[in-house]
Amino acid sequence: MKKFYWFIGIVFFLLSFAQPFAQNAFADDKVYDTVVLRGSAASLDWSSNDHPLAYDAEEGVWKSDPVALEGGNEVEFKYVYDGSWMEGANLTYTPPQDGDYTFVFYPENERTVDVRSANTSSGSVTLELTVPEATPDWVVPTLASNMNDFNYKVSPLSKVDERTYQIQVNGESGETLSYFYSLDGEPYKEVREEPRSVVFTEDTHVQKDTVTEWETIPVAQDVTHDFNHEPYTPDKKDNVVVEVTVDHYGPIDEGAVYYTTDGSSPVGKRGEVENGKTADLQVTETTTQNNGLKTSILTGTIPNQKNETRVKYKIDVWHSESKGSQFADNNALTSENATEFAYYVEDYQSPDWAKEAIIYQVFVDRFRDGTDSNNTSVDPSLPYDEQLKGCMGGDIQGVLEKLDYIDSLGVNTIWISPIYEGPYSHGYHPADFMNIDPRFGSNELMKELVKKAHKRNIKVVYDLVPNHTSNQHPFFQDAVEKGEDSPYYDWYSFTNWPNEYETFYDVQELPELNNDNPETREYMLDEVVPFWMEEIGVDGFRLDYAKGPSQSFWVDFRHKVKELDSNAFIFGEVWDNLDTITSYTGKLDGAIDFETQSAIQNAFINDGSMNQLASSLTTIHNAYSEEFVPATFLDSHDVPRFLYEADGNTQTLKNAASLQFTLPGAPVIYYGDEVGLSQSGDHNAVDEWKDRYYREMMPWKPSEQDQDVKAHYKKLIDIRQEHEALTDGDLEMVYYDDDLLVFERKLPQDQVVVVINKGDSQHQFDLIDLYNQKTPNRVKLTSLTDGKKLKSHKGSLELKSEAHSVSIYEVKGKLRLETPDEYKKYSKVAIRGSEPLDWESDANLLSYDDSNHVWKSDPLELKADETIEFKYVRDGEWLEGDNLTFTPEIDGDYIFIFNPQDQYRITVLPYSESANLGKAS
Repeated sequence: MKKFYWFIGIVFFLLSFAQPFAQNAFADDKVYDTVVLRGSAASLDWSSNDHPLAYDAEEGVWKSDPVALEGGNEVEFKYVYDGSWMEGANLTYTPPQDGDYTFVFYPENERTVDVRSANTSSGSVTLELTVPEATPDWVVPTLASNMNDFNYKVSPLSKVDERTYQIQVNGESGETLSYFYSLDGEPYKEVREEPRSVVFTEDTHVQKDTVTEWETIPVAQDVTHDFNHEPYTPDKKDNVVVEVTVDHYGPIDEGAVYYTTDGSSPVGKRGEVENGKTADLQVTETTTQNNGLKTSILTGTIPNQKNETRVKYKIDVWHSESKGSQFADNNALTSENATEFAYYVEDYQSPDWAKEAIIYQVFVDRFRDGTDSNNTSVDPSLPYDEQLKGCMGGDIQGVLEKLDYIDSLGVNTIWISPIYEGPYSHGYHPADFMNIDPRFGSNELMKELVKKAHKRNIKVVYDLVPNHTSNQHPFFQDAVEKGEDSPYYDWYSFTNWPNEYETFYDVQELPELNNDNPETREYMLDEVVPFWMEEIGVDGFRLDYAKGPSQSFWVDFRHKVKELDSNAFIFGEVWDNLDTITSYTGKLDGAIDFETQSAIQNAFINDGSMNQLASSLTTIHNAYSEEFVPATFLDSHDVPRFLYEADGNTQTLKNAASLQFTLPGAPVIYYGDEVGLSQSGDHNAVDEWKDRYYREMMPWKPSEQDQDVKAHYKKLIDIRQEHEALTDGDLEMVYYDDDLLVFERKLPQDQVVVVINKGDSQHQFDLIDLYNQKTPNRVKLTSLTDGKKLKSHKGSLELKSEAHSVSIYEVKGKLRLETPDEYKKYSKVAIRGSEPLDWESDANLLSYDDSNHVWKSDPLELKADETIEFKYVRDGEWLEGDNLTFTPEIDGDYIFIFNPQDQYRITVLPYSESANLGKAS
């Protein structure tokens, strides 16, 4: 299964950078100079440094100032240290109650989630609960209240006696706490119509409560499937094996999968199906922990289906001698409320043109003002910074007028930002999905744009927003006005009509669509999608916030889009970790490649090593299916301009673009990147509308454009279009150290080698030696940027890589990456350690001695009787075990010798005795 392979890959990726525990004694306890908190809560944001942490030397951690959080609402967050985002998925925390919280960052264990209450409330109450005798010992009661948005899972009580539990809740003195008890979920709440209540007081107050009966008792602690099916992208020949993991204390011995193949939702319980078919689950494995918790694996098989079939399924488990059952993944008690899983049966492939796409992202309001007749919202009297918050006048007419310009760059795909009717210039607040806002133009003008682009052999993809609407949308307004009498009430998810409802990232102006409601889904798929594809004529969609709708929705979406045009390209904005991004394989054709953008940003902006870049790119590439198209980018409408982050250094921009265009995927050029567009202001200096600076007007006067950057982009586009290896070739890392990265893209008939030197000095090396090529073949390199040619001579091919440069070479002749021989064993060995070495970098690389079959360091000056601790790092992996040590008897220069056949042997020779190297080894 694809997700399993990603997991193995990320383990090796993390191990390759894991440093021995013993070395921490030599590191600065503080580790970083700055740590910043960013996140999704209303009190945080994703783009500023407004929430710095302070280092607590006594505890050895970094702490934030108190941050106001809403109880019961999950917060996604990450730390940014010394300008670099932490690796991996966003961290999450759900506060148990409203209040202020301190985030704590551990430098040596950065993924620790430690968020502490910074209680500043004037009152509190201690609730003491007595549960009925029928309550199982393994279930922990929870509190759902107006202080945690009546979340039934995030506030567990603590056991103080056999049937007694307690919890303290903080609040302002005099205010009222309304609450219910449950057994870790709303289905298991106490039998009670109205909530309990108690008033917060300044003194210690204990409220004693008794629950006499629960609505029901849980069957298991947790039932998890998480799309764990094999194969992950089945075709018509494949039976699909489904696996579910159950954590339980009581007995579990049976389970079932209820599935449909007609697009409807399956319904069933305890093996009896009401809609669809059923497949039995069998317990294949059970393990028991010391505390009595059992983990059982159940598997079952859904039979093969014909291509273009939407398989939807739900899973529940139970004990044959008890009542009730429990569903994966949300632990619902009925199939109507259970998570609906889905997959699409087909010979999964993305369009060939998408794999060769070079995408130009047009942000319509900021690209070009084609006519001032529709500039009704433009206010030129405002200061420029204020103008950037609103409409700047860009429109479809402006894009039409610059089609020749876009065509002249050589790109073959245009991504058009949302132009729905709506309140804002960016278009991501739709108030009408099938009418273009007059400030941008008209439906007819958009049709004309698509037709004229097609005449130039340019595809057009449109930015679809299926997750939410503006609160100004007539559907939402009708639901707010009429409540349950409105036909659109169930199109949204009201938690407390009319003012409380599910939103996009807590933005009240953006109520989320309930796309699992049949009428909502039918409207989106049968009206909105055909409008854009058939009426307007677009060639596919970039899908805004694809994480929002369920995967069942995306299976239906794929079915509909491919039914209308099998060659359409659909790629999603999945701003998350690799595991989440790749979970959309088989539903979407690709995704915005946030992981690669982060890796490039870390290398070129945050001074990360080429070691780290190589490992990141390898992990990312291996995670993607061959048919899944990652859309790579340097910046976008949601992140700061790359050139601004690079302090205006256009060479850094050109180098990063060179890397982007030689990597797998479809490169995206955000309008203006190609002419050196930066920012007029610092987004960190403002508290609101930070993205205004990411979306400034495209400069059209030649004097305002960087012609050198523009020429470089055009050259990269030409190179990519002329070399099939850059779109379809394998990616292979040849060599990497702190400053240098060499990789190749290769097909049988086309081979390209890329050399990146981000260091401050020139590097010289033998390329054939890096390839470990034993047979001397004739090899010729041609620089694809300046046409210079290089030839091998007597089995060597010497290359010079200038400081801060990227070179791209076409290869002719036989250049094969071979495994080092049994003596050499590795392609690269470095030594790291205490002074005069360091634990962080590959500054001390060893060279291979062919005659003696050992690796040797450059001379290192050591002092008598001062012990040095060290370890060897071989092809990016640390030597296992404890650190090695050496204590010189006299001052002098010493050579460290690494024997691949005896890797723990400590051989350190005075430089003066290096002639005895062969004998010593």
